[in-house]
Amino acid sequence: MTRERGQLIRLHPEARVADLTDEGLVAACATNDRAARALLFERYVDAVHRFVRRMRGSDQDSVDDLVQATFLAAFQSAAKFRGGHVRGWLFGIASNQVRGYARTEIRRKRALEIVAEQGPAPARGMSDPMLTARLPGAIEALPHDLRAALVLVDLEGERGQEAAAALGIPVGTLWRRVFEARQALRAQLGGGT
Repeated sequence: MTRERGQLIRLHPEARVADLTDEGLVAACATNDRAARALLFERYVDAVHRFVRRMRGSDQDSVDDLVQATFLAAFQSAAKFRGGHVRGWLFGIASNQVRGYARTEIRRKRALEIVAEQGPAPARGMSDPMLTARLPGAIEALPHDLRAALVLVDLEGERGQEAAAALGIPVGTLWRRVFEARQALRAQLGGGT
């Protein structure tokens, strides 16, 4: 069973996914049909890859990651597709993925630059230049969730409530992540736990 042009249709058992229109493929993707997902990917991967490459430039690893993220997001939101041009819909999803990635990268690079320029002011008691030099790499090595919490609170100076809202998590979770990030930094930099 799948939806095509907003109507529920039943696929005959002998009907082939390859015979579906693009809209029919998206509807089949909404039902977690693996063959439909594979075919939608096959039909549009080159176009989405070209689009993302033009948006992101020459960083091939991030382009490949963003193409994959685009299709994952498309499969997750396929049930919300209300018709129209599938290609344009995929480009819209890809554009949002690139925008989110760029924002994350800009924030990460800015935080690392601040750490490099200002030294370890938030990490009180670190006056060793060797530790200061290793701090940006240690922060970058943290898992994303811990790094985001640490950067927002300790480097950007966001208050707990605002930082938690920015990350979409409860305040208690934010403080747990900040605590775990600080512990991990201490361990990486040789300061114990």
